[in-house]
Amino acid sequence: MKKIIFLITAVLICSLALFGREGIEPIKTNAITEKIEVLYALNFYKFQDEVNTLVKLTNNSSELKTIKIQVEKTRLAYKKIEFIFDYYQTFYNGTYINGAPLPKVSEYYEEGEIIEASGLQALDEAVYEESTTENIRYIRKLAKELKSHVDYASNIHLPIHLKPSQAIECMRSGMVRIFTLGVTGFDTPGSVNALKESFVSLKSIETTFLFFEDDIQPEAKSKFKSIKQLFNKGKKRLSATISFNDFDRMAFLKEVINPLYSELLAFQNLNNITLEPYKKHAQNYEAVDLFQSDFLDTKFYSELVYLPLDNPKTIQLGELLFKDPKLSNGNIMSCVSCHNPKKGFTDGLPKSLANKKGFYTSRNAPTVINSGYASRYFWDLRSYDLERQVTHVIDNDLEFNTTFKAIVKKLKTDANYLKLFKDAYGGIDKQDINERSISNAIAAYVNSLKSFNSPFDKFVRNESHKFPKNALRGFNLFMGKAACGTCHFAPMFNGTVPPFYLETESEVLGITQGFDTINPKLDTDIGRFNNGLYIDKQPYFRNSFKTVSIRNIALTAPYMHNGSFNTLEEVLEFYNLGGGAGMGLEVENQTLSDAPLNLTKQEIKDIIAFMESLTDTSSFFNEDD
Repeated sequence: MKKIIFLITAVLICSLALFGREGIEPIKTNAITEKIEVLYALNFYKFQDEVNTLVKLTNNSSELKTIKIQVEKTRLAYKKIEFIFDYYQTFYNGTYINGAPLPKVSEYYEEGEIIEASGLQALDEAVYEESTTENIRYIRKLAKELKSHVDYASNIHLPIHLKPSQAIECMRSGMVRIFTLGVTGFDTPGSVNALKESFVSLKSIETTFLFFEDDIQPEAKSKFKSIKQLFNKGKKRLSATISFNDFDRMAFLKEVINPLYSELLAFQNLNNITLEPYKKHAQNYEAVDLFQSDFLDTKFYSELVYLPLDNPKTIQLGELLFKDPKLSNGNIMSCVSCHNPKKGFTDGLPKSLANKKGFYTSRNAPTVINSGYASRYFWDLRSYDLERQVTHVIDNDLEFNTTFKAIVKKLKTDANYLKLFKDAYGGIDKQDINERSISNAIAAYVNSLKSFNSPFDKFVRNESHKFPKNALRGFNLFMGKAACGTCHFAPMFNGTVPPFYLETESEVLGITQGFDTINPKLDTDIGRFNNGLYIDKQPYFRNSFKTVSIRNIALTAPYMHNGSFNTLEEVLEFYNLGGGAGMGLEVENQTLSDAPLNLTKQEIKDIIAFMESLTDTSSFFNEDD
């Protein structure tokens, strides 16, 4: 290994010397990416060496303090390569190298079998547990597995071949990762070494960017200079002697992350670097801001739909269907019955009224605002797209309790519907009105309900300079001490995982029946475990529910899948106590830490003020109605 590193280092030094000589023609972008590739390989092998050292150390020592130091060194070495490695090996990284320290069922590896917690986050957590014989043995196991996975990755992954735009996409995605998974503490569940690791990540991204100095178009020179200044500002903030809890994440977002994300794109365009993505995902590389309305593209989540969901004709038709009771058996309820625009597209009830008098549905009706930004739907994640979500409502005996055949028959008697369906879907199938077209139209309307003009959004985009001080404090708490941002990921503040937003998570929180802190009782709904999907029938999905968006949360009480919490104060106090397990209940596989957050009453008020600042119904609802 050391010989390989020596050779790569020699090649890098020689190439840098050659490219710096006078009289040599200007370096082209392929030469720039070659240098990035060489440096990346060098850093990858250094990381691999640190992993090997960790394995040897854990095999020969039970001294947790020494092991802890080596785990930190290993993690810091990884942070130099993560922004590129994760871009090219996203699922492998999330499954084996640096994913959340939880069991997984991967559709890409192990043929759907349970994959136990592994990788760097699991190690970070384990070395901060008690120094027992059992824990040391577990750490050895994790280290050995990590070595196996890193060795495999080096064989299949190296050498890499970057295109210039892909290098910049790696950097921009790296900025998203630093903000959403780095400074929030998501990546460091044990050490909370978030700021130091984020510093290393940012510095490595900067080093990669500086290679582009060798071939800059005249128009891009000033942009290159401003980006260097932004990197310096970011490093200065991350290296300041300040605690994790006191770090100003809002200032870091507005002064470093968003400007860098925007300026890197501007540099790419000014330097005539063509956009050539390596892979398809939800992040839109033409967006200039993490909180811009098109930062994420819902088309990613609806690739297999009947017709693209952005068609104005189908959206208009879908709105009519959404409000029409004809879709239900007996014409007694519509989608609006449970998703009322005047109540933030909810119904204000713990559990929705069923179609039978005196009966209720099994769960709370969540808002459908921004629901298109997910890869799974319903509280138990049983549906994979918005079209199929409609089917579950149609045939549910407590909801519409009917069939598409019956709905089609009704709609065909309406001249207006006949015209609208023909205009939108004519020629696609033998019958314009069918199961797919009905589902598609409703999905198109739901997908159009997007909310990105809240007071918070306008403030972080610098469209407004007014933002309440308590909401500002609340945002920093949400993304830091309170750890809310480690499950409700920015910018949607839902469970769709950054930086590529490919998968939607669920969590085991130990939700109680009502908010009773003295004699709490665990809710009996087992959630995702019982959603009917074979891949999800795993023990650690028992009592697991989708992490929904907190956008517009001020409009959508009561809260949780069972509507058991009436106020945001109750919700925050539940988390503050450590969820069900923290309240003394036996909750198998709770993913929420059972340790108290120690939030003060004022801090809880501040977090609620931030969440209320995410309210915006301006784009789809006339506030005067």
